Amino acid sequence: MKISYVMLAVVVLCAACSKTRKSPNGIEVSVVREGAGEYAVTGQYLLLNMLYKDAKDSVWDDTRRRTLPMLYMVPDTAGMKGEKGIENVFRVLKKGDSVIAKVNAKSFFENSMQRELPPNIKPESEITFYFGVQDVIEREKIGDFMQGLRNKQLVADTTAIREYLKKNNINAVTDPSGVSYVITNKTEGEHPNAMSTITFHYKGILLTTGEVFQQSTEPVVYPLSNLIRGWQAVFPLFSKGTKATLYIPSSLGYGPNGSPPLIPANANLIFEVELVDFK
Repeated sequence: MKISYVMLAVVVLCAACSKTRKSPNGIEVSVVREGAGEYAVTGQYLLLNMLYKDAKDSVWDDTRRRTLPMLYMVPDTAGMKGEKGIENVFRVLKKGDSVIAKVNAKSFFENSMQRELPPNIKPESEITFYFGVQDVIEREKIGDFMQGLRNKQLVADTTAIREYLKKNNINAVTDPSGVSYVITNKTEGEHPNAMSTITFHYKGILLTTGEVFQQSTEPVVYPLSNLIRGWQAVFPLFSKGTKATLYIPSSLGYGPNGSPPLIPANANLIFEVELVDFK
């Protein structure tokens, strides 16, 4: 797989001149580009891109495929002795760093993934990580920063959904929240509110692939306030018996974490729903 990281081209050119650091648990870190300032400390947040790949050069994850980079809060030093995985490298990173770190597959799965090594992966094979630190953010500024990220993601999401609707000639209504919907069976009557418990049928579909990731076989009963924000926004617009197709921006769905293994990070979703009842 071709990797678009400019950093990796620099790695090839500068491998011979790289400096090294060691994380507190002894992982050797090759410094391709030296950042500025001090290492991030407890309570600060690292904003960074990460790519990692196996010994066969297959990329397992690359945050640059997503709209948003990775955000990691440096934990308290009290737990540092127990950090045996790759996350310990985050303790020796600073703004502007580009670094490489390697761990064997057995260590990565046991200490970072906290699960057993898959049988098709050799325990001694190397997993290579590339980290590029964009910024170090103070704890008191993270709220404003996160709101900015959510706004940016929502713009990207709604643009993608609008293009999808146009391409497929779907005439949808867009709620002020950013959710688009098409009512396929309109009914009259009272509507649920934010505190209602709703009974519903649903089918969830990934917008980009059309893959059905989950659907109900029996009516589901749940407090509306416990459901994703996109549902909270539009279900109060429906009366009992209404059927609709919802187009949910990822930022009003499962966000940058997704809901593994069914829903990937930053996934825009389609839901076919029926409001059976509410109380």
